Amino acid sequence: MDPLLPALHPVSDPYSFAELSPDEMDATWGALRTHALAWHPAADLDDQLRRWEPTGTGDPDTAALVTVPSRAVEAAEVLVRHGFAPLLVIAARPALRPGGRPSSDVRIRPVTADDVDVAVSINVETVRYDSRFGMVNERPSTAARLHEHISARLARDEPGLLLAERDGEPVGLLYYDLPPHSDWIAGRTGASPAAYVGQLGVREAARGGGIGSALVAHAHRRLDEAGVAVTLLHHALPNPRSTPFWYSHGYRPLWTTWQRRPASA
Repeated sequence: MDPLLPALHPVSDPYSFAELSPDEMDATWGALRTHALAWHPAADLDDQLRRWEPTGTGDPDTAALVTVPSRAVEAAEVLVRHGFAPLLVIAARPALRPGGRPSSDVRIRPVTADDVDVAVSINVETVRYDSRFGMVNERPSTAARLHEHISARLARDEPGLLLAERDGEPVGLLYYDLPPHSDWIAGRTGASPAAYVGQLGVREAARGGGIGSALVAHAHRRLDEAGVAVTLLHHALPNPRSTPFWYSHGYRPLWTTWQRRPASA
């Protein structure tokens, strides 16, 4: 197993269910009704899946989720047999790993209150693109919730909001979390402290020009200077852009979320 994994402890009841309102922020990042199975290496995954009875036959806003270490290939074989597909990865970058060469004609600066609308626009464009790959959903409430989220970040001591400009035009956005704002995901790794990259988006017309690399290089310098041991992020595994991009910048897959949607076949 990956040395960046935390200690894995069994749970008495591996099955859980959660339901969201379509107006909630988290409704953008997955189905409204999710059944989850907590994986443990000592458990018989095939037996657990056979005994699992999630609801939601034919309902596309239900999902059954199992998150396993990306190197747990034996689990992958079982999940495939039960109709699951690997869609979401938590990738990890240990500190002080070299990144790609950023584009020299890109200006990176902090997001200000005057930039919130354009930051939301870039974020929504990224959500719309990622929605093709089976996990993310653009909801009627998505833009409003992202506006609230980005505005609230500006009140932090460390907003972690970066805007990329080329020829004076905003073309990319990245935001990251340092502890304690990253504590919600820190349990996914045994390394500490952990940071989290929550968003990287580049305007469609500007992709492929080094803007994403410039944003990431800038963020990595800040995170390394802050003494972060590992940086985590989520990316859509089927996305033909994000998967090679992140791994070229020092990340590797740590956890993979397998989904069956609708939840019940």
